[in-house]
Amino acid sequence: MVAWALLALGAGGVGCRRSRGRSAAPNTSASPGDTRDVRCVERPEGCIWCEGRGATPPLIEPDAIPPSLCDPKNPGDCVDFCSRLAPDCAVPWHGGPSCLLPNEQEFRREIFRRDTADRPEATVQGRIADEGGRRIDGAKLRVFFQGTGILDESSGKDGSYRLRLPAGPWTYSLRVSHPGNAIEIADLRIDRGGTTVRNFRLSPESSIRGRVTSVAGDPIAGAAVHAVRSPDDLVDAGDATSGEDGSFVIGGLDAKRYFLRASKFGWLPEMLKWGVNAPATRIAFKLVRTGVIEGRVVDAEGEGQGNATVVALPSAGLGNAESPIIWAADSEGKFAQDRFEPGTYYLWGRRGEMLVFPPEKIEVSGDNLDAQIELRLSHRGARVRGRIVTRGGAPLDPATRAVLFGLSPLALPRKAVGDIDREGAFTVGALLPGRYEISVRVGPRVLPIVSGPREVEIPIEPGATVDLPDTIVVRPQAEE
Repeated sequence: MVAWALLALGAGGVGCRRSRGRSAAPNTSASPGDTRDVRCVERPEGCIWCEGRGATPPLIEPDAIPPSLCDPKNPGDCVDFCSRLAPDCAVPWHGGPSCLLPNEQEFRREIFRRDTADRPEATVQGRIADEGGRRIDGAKLRVFFQGTGILDESSGKDGSYRLRLPAGPWTYSLRVSHPGNAIEIADLRIDRGGTTVRNFRLSPESSIRGRVTSVAGDPIAGAAVHAVRSPDDLVDAGDATSGEDGSFVIGGLDAKRYFLRASKFGWLPEMLKWGVNAPATRIAFKLVRTGVIEGRVVDAEGEGQGNATVVALPSAGLGNAESPIIWAADSEGKFAQDRFEPGTYYLWGRRGEMLVFPPEKIEVSGDNLDAQIELRLSHRGARVRGRIVTRGGAPLDPATRAVLFGLSPLALPRKAVGDIDREGAFTVGALLPGRYEISVRVGPRVLPIVSGPREVEIPIEPGATVDLPDTIVVRPQAEE
């Protein structure tokens, strides 16, 4: 289950990230062997994350520009990756079965099924009844593993159910629900194969009622309200959506204490600091409005650029270590992101080698919390080509990569990364004008540069190619 731990990084989105421009740094790790037991999903920032058997470290840092894999018959059709694996089965032009899952939940389910396929099977069975002992037909049972639903079943006419699950040293969560009855959530730990008997008796349901409003008291419709047994629980005991008047009703609850959380796009989420004992009424959420930046990424002709990357940086972050905010446009080039504090932001856009330059400036203020902008991709990024060798001639580690850090405040605030081939040659692309620091890395380790260029200047001409005049010589890891 080592691979499962990597899922904490998160993923989301559907579809495949496609770029019209040729990749400046094609991912050379794609190979037929990589497709075995591989599962992939698109992350919110638009790149494809793939998991193979065992622990696979990321190829680059989360805020680095991902390498790409392009269609050999159409070099302008590319997919960005943000993992070491870049299998052909994750790209749209692949002729065989796809390993790209449609969403985060299905990705997690597939990883779980793959990693437990060789585990012994255990059976959990029993009956579901109400407090009077009457057996319940059609009760819904859902099994979760670390918050992801992996199995759904229903009870029969006699209230009986049967679940088949992989046995192992982990804990499942089982949620049992039926209209008019309280939801029951239980932990299941099945270390070995065999049969476990677990009966459930559902009590009559209670409810929690309340209202979601702004700080000024205006109703907020469409807010999601969730109830959990403890703030750290991954499985909801109940949920509801607020109506036009801001009111909500969470049913199916037991007469216990719950913690409530309300959220909606464009508003800061709120978790009530105290528990609420069901049944309860007049529970109040007062959400605080947050800044939203939305708009569209287009090309020079005004056509929407689907799945383009959008980067926002607070003006105070220029030249500082403040992290940029990165997300992806939809299939039509439209984007929207919230949680922005009032202030000035600089926005970049990128799709393939086409970028926004100079960055667009936008204000988010109390009078303009919904900021609108159009990002036009009109500048073709430059490339830097060079060669890296080790002192003494030892071969480079296959995971070695060239990383360029922008020293100009107008450069895209993301590291630019290039793979290095067997001869030490590399290409780093999608670069905006300005000065960059050159770094050679193996994972988090930086290899000291003994001789050769340490910085490079990118001219303002679009699409320029800069060839480093000298070979970069680094100290090998064995000497550290």
